[in-house]
Amino acid sequence: MLLALLWACSSEGSGASDGLEMADGADGRAPMTSTDAPAPAAGMDTAPAADPDPSAAEPGAGDDPTPTDGAPTSGGRGCDDPDPAWLLCEDFEDYAGDWDSWFESAPWLEATGGDDRGRITMDSEHVHGGEYAVKMPAAAESGYQGGALFWWACDGEQRTGCPLRSYETLYFRTWLRFAEDHEYVHHFLTIKGSRPDDFWDHGTAGCHPNGSLDMSTVVDFREGSHETFFYAYHLDMQCDANCGNYTDVAAVCDECAGKGLPTCEQQPQCCWGDNLEPETPAALPVGQWTCLEMTMTANTPGEHDGSMAYWIDGELGHRVDGMLWRTDPELSLNRVRLMHYIASGDADRSNVVWFDDVVVSTEPIGCD
Repeated sequence: MLLALLWACSSEGSGASDGLEMADGADGRAPMTSTDAPAPAAGMDTAPAADPDPSAAEPGAGDDPTPTDGAPTSGGRGCDDPDPAWLLCEDFEDYAGDWDSWFESAPWLEATGGDDRGRITMDSEHVHGGEYAVKMPAAAESGYQGGALFWWACDGEQRTGCPLRSYETLYFRTWLRFAEDHEYVHHFLTIKGSRPDDFWDHGTAGCHPNGSLDMSTVVDFREGSHETFFYAYHLDMQCDANCGNYTDVAAVCDECAGKGLPTCEQQPQCCWGDNLEPETPAALPVGQWTCLEMTMTANTPGEHDGSMAYWIDGELGHRVDGMLWRTDPELSLNRVRLMHYIASGDADRSNVVWFDDVVVSTEPIGCD
């Protein structure tokens, strides 16, 4: 059973494209400002949050629970009994044997690899619940490329090019399972936002954000170890002054300027996302179902008070406060990517993942 809850009365949202454009460095991954963890921008706390007060372990407990400090809980709800805060609940149980028929009526509006069952398909061998889960095989016959499903918070009919609702905070949860031999992904689960009248993505990879067109964060992980971290574009991020060693700087500058982003005369470009890592590594296991939930809260325009966090099986993996993503209140959160992005040439073997029981919400979701 599938549920997409879309309230047309809301004036919230903003849109962006959802091709999988993510900038690469010379090594095929997004460049970092250092070889380990880049120094964060001023005002950013990249250390994991302190152990939460036990009274805040579950929303509703104690006097003033803070959702990003304790493990969220869904209270055992599912797509048959959704929480009113849920905007999307997808358990893939509406699948009836034909991908195209399923996707035509699904709330996902774009699918990278959607015409290639070696990149994205349905599977009944490994499921978290029910009869089906979505599988992204990154198969040899598909060049070991990954796949993705993209959801927008449409204001009204769920359709490509829709006007968008705006949210200050979004939560995004999925159950996932990596194959035992899974090693690699280029980019993973994503929360994004833009302006409510701006559906398609600006493809801002390599460009310094301007605080009014686009904002995003990604939960990524290290090859082999699956140790997780945030990959984010934000206004305090640093640019790579040496990018002329591996890319055409003039071409990057022209592309950024063409998207309405700062020109190279205003500031340097070659601005790849920052890798913001926890002090204590938190890894995603392989060969078993795992609950991963992430959240992003937009900052007050011009203030360093945005935040992001994620939990692995209900345990806080990482939290970052003091983020500066936007200067314009029209820029808000409005979409997610269920993404296992592996580009052509990234890998020389299959990296298989399954996803099931996906929820997007304005409140904490949990793993129950």
